Amino acid sequence: MKQSIIIFISLLLFSCSQKEKAFDSFEYSFGGTFSELYSLKFTENDTVYVYQEWIRRNFDDSISQPKSKTQYYGIINLKEKSKLYDYIGRVNLFKYKSEYYEDYLDGSLYALEIKKNNKTKTILVHSHEVPKELDSISDWIGNIKKQLVLKETEKHINYVTSNLVFPPPPPSPPIKNSNN
Repeated sequence: MKQSIIIFISLLLFSCSQKEKAFDSFEYSFGGTFSELYSLKFTENDTVYVYQEWIRRNFDDSISQPKSKTQYYGIINLKEKSKLYDYIGRVNLFKYKSEYYEDYLDGSLYALEIKKNNKTKTILVHSHEVPKELDSISDWIGNIKKQLVLKETEKHINYVTSNLVFPPPPPSPPIKNSNN
């Protein structure tokens, strides 16, 4: 009997500690016409990497954080991390279409990429007709980004979703021929 109780408790503790991960990798990029362009990558621990491509500033503001074209990291608190993991686990991003797109020039655009169990799903959103679960995740991530205490880092992070959201660089200016 005593041995049965020990086995039961051991199995209970083991099953509680084996909570399924919501994702192996989760990334998000956002572009707002008149606000900012950035990417975030959530890790398995509490570190969130943020690349700030561009942020709107007043002309007299040259020292505030975050700065454009800068890589940062921040620490997400356990409560917010649990909310994200739980919500993404419930929503199941793999069931959504890969693109929600309307052809208009301004507004916001965002992309999500989730990897889990050797499956990858990328979702691009530039539409007013989008499932509320996707917009909820986007809003939540935007709020978390505002709360993070960002510290610059030299670590290079590849953000796949930034290719979908960030504009391409402008073309090089034409080379003038000095012989003319």
